Amino acid sequence: MTNTLTIASHGKSMTADWYAPTTASGLVVIAYGSDGLTDNLSGPWATMIRGYAEALAEKGFTVLIPDYLAITGTQPGPGVFAVIPNRRADWEGAISDAIDYAITLPTVDPKRVGLLGFSLGGHLSLRLRAKAKVLVEYFAPTLDGIGSGGNLTHAQIHHGEADRVPGTGFPNAGAIAEILKREGTSTEVFPYPGAGHGFIGEDAANKSARDLSKERTLAFFQAHLS
Repeated sequence: MTNTLTIASHGKSMTADWYAPTTASGLVVIAYGSDGLTDNLSGPWATMIRGYAEALAEKGFTVLIPDYLAITGTQPGPGVFAVIPNRRADWEGAISDAIDYAITLPTVDPKRVGLLGFSLGGHLSLRLRAKAKVLVEYFAPTLDGIGSGGNLTHAQIHHGEADRVPGTGFPNAGAIAEILKREGTSTEVFPYPGAGHGFIGEDAANKSARDLSKERTLAFFQAHLS
């Protein structure tokens, strides 16, 4: 069942989509990318991300999708990139506060927290990895760094080999994986030949990347967060 929560963060508030089972479960917090939870910018992000949330909930996980851009009043879209240096700490704080709120709820096992992030959301999730047990990131940039680690036991990385967005392609996946591995995190890296940023498009390469990466992600959370 889907509900909408209002979560406070540093004197402001944001809404969050909330998928809650009836018994205590692992928590997966999903962080969207710079286009937000929309279907009207460069891809069907809301449909895709809610599809992940529904699939995870069906497997017994509690899922939270915080609207972190709302904390700074930032409109989704290309303008997000210009304000990352000044707003990133606020967005990280918003997602962190969402996690802290969620782990107090009776349907959540606070020892089983997972992060699932797409593009900018993947970057923010990586920087917040000390708050999670497991993490999955899709086509995340490193920007000026992904911060320091902590408690991650397992991570999974998905990047397209034809990703042309600066700093998000497959070579970037290797750099992220090396950092996580040095921290002692068991890390899987999956390249997707011919797939671009966001795995958008109805061509065979992107369609295959969408289907296979989702299958791998769901199996990952079942294996390491159940």
